[in-house]
Amino acid sequence: MVSRDQRGHPRTRLEVTIELVTRDGYRTEAKTWNISDGGTFVELTPAQKQHFNLGTQVRSQVQGLPMPAPVVMMRVVRHAPSGIGLKIISD
Repeated sequence: MVSRDQRGHPRTRLEVTIELVTRDGYRTEAKTWNISDGGTFVELTPAQKQHFNLGTQVRSQVQGLPMPAPVVMMRVVRHAPSGIGLKIISD
């Protein structure tokens, strides 16, 4: 059977708190579901998800570490009932 998964990076199940900020200033915190070298899946409520249309650029930063994590620019590439898929992008 051929896999329909066309993602180029293996996923690792990892739950961390991540802050997401859109270009129009919407800010929220959520939990990641998995992470890879290319992006992450973030669990969001329907109220949160309405701010993240496909193609939306998002500034993301993992929270709760002993030092500030790097800020990573991402783009919404997938919507699912439980959240959104984000892909790491260049500036």
